[in-house]
Amino acid sequence: MTDLKTELATIRAQLDLRLNQALPIPNDLTARVIEAMRYSAIGGGKALRPFFILTTGRLLGVKEEDLWPIAVSLEMIHTYSLIHDDLPAMDNDSLRRGKPSNHIQFDEATAILAGDALLTKAFEHLSSPNWQIDDEKKCRLISLLSCYAGTQGMIGGQMIDLIGEKQSLTLSELKQMQRLKTGALLEFSCIAPCVLASCDSIKETALRRYATCIGLLFQMTDDILDETGQEALVGKTLGKDRKAKKTTFISLFGLEKARETARQLEEEAVQSVAVFGENNLLSAMAHYILIREK
Repeated sequence: MTDLKTELATIRAQLDLRLNQALPIPNDLTARVIEAMRYSAIGGGKALRPFFILTTGRLLGVKEEDLWPIAVSLEMIHTYSLIHDDLPAMDNDSLRRGKPSNHIQFDEATAILAGDALLTKAFEHLSSPNWQIDDEKKCRLISLLSCYAGTQGMIGGQMIDLIGEKQSLTLSELKQMQRLKTGALLEFSCIAPCVLASCDSIKETALRRYATCIGLLFQMTDDILDETGQEALVGKTLGKDRKAKKTTFISLFGLEKARETARQLEEEAVQSVAVFGENNLLSAMAHYILIREK
């Protein structure tokens, strides 16, 4: 677990350096929106998606420098989703990653623009001619990310989440919401390196199964933390789902069954990536998510 935490810290530091380079502050009136973008993107969060990209890529033999454009682009999209998710029209949350949400630190209009700008910047970054990989693979990655971030992925999941604020969801609908809202970008982060590596179907299937388990596990532990976590550690407002009577894995399963299901998902995730050998960092990450406190 120490090795994993060290790796996460290293990736976070490298990610921040690259985001800093990708988001320079201009000396004009557009600076404010860049500052808002940087405020949410740099120096916070667990960097899980970049971790999956880098770790999976290494297991598949992809050069690290070819993986970073994907990792930076994906982190931009993830950050934009958090900025918009915190807005009053969405989750209306004033705390993110232990500090004021973007719209609190700046204002609602600037936060909307910052999110929009991060989304478009992500595809500018991913399509850069400076990233010298095969054009067909680059186009494939752009297409995949568009799909996983859009209505067939994250946005679709967010829509179901909003509907779930007004009506109860079935277990099937809740799983679909999770698979799209949280799981889609996690799955992309695990399979994107397969495009660069042109990996075989056995490994790609294993990684897809792993990502499915990890996405569900992450949401399960998120719901558990919302009930039992410490706000100072988690870094966001807790207990809001229960107060709003939203459908969660806790409301459907109860706390103990949710914990047992999470343990089963962790075991299944570890089994899924056994093809890469024992004690790999993907297996360690599954355990880390299971026992996380933030």
